[in-house]
Amino acid sequence: MATSSESRRLNRPARVRYDERMLRVKLLEPGAQLPVVAHPGEDLGYDLFALEPVTLHVRATVRVRTGIAVEARHPETGAPLGLLVRDRSSMAARGIATTGGVIDAGYRGEILVLMTNMGDAAVELKAGEKIAQMIPVPVLTGLVLEVKTLEVSARAEKGFGSSGH
Repeated sequence: MATSSESRRLNRPARVRYDERMLRVKLLEPGAQLPVVAHPGEDLGYDLFALEPVTLHVRATVRVRTGIAVEARHPETGAPLGLLVRDRSSMAARGIATTGGVIDAGYRGEILVLMTNMGDAAVELKAGEKIAQMIPVPVLTGLVLEVKTLEVSARAEKGFGSSGH
């Protein structure tokens, strides 16, 4: 790794070491909890908590408040990260699905978790209950280029079910 003086001499920026805490969290409400990860570097996502009690009625979708806003950055490069909000297996086992969970890297509002009760009875969520997990992902979007042809691939235009049963 180049030192600061070497980097200046070579006309390139010195490598910056960012804080290992890749998730920065702003608590927006009393009772809001920081996301947690039981095994950093091994677990895929951060657990999110319900801010307040919520009733999930049968076949209904509800926005569950977390009371937090977040900023995610790659711990070594500082590059912005997006976040995917996904089911926790314990919620899925109760028939509760988490949907619509794409958090863009630049979003700074409250994290709301869309939860749908797929079961046949209402479900009560408690304040402070783990409700979903938030998974960091790199932002790979860029400009779009219109072209006349695309590269040939083995799959080509074969779609739904084309890879077998």
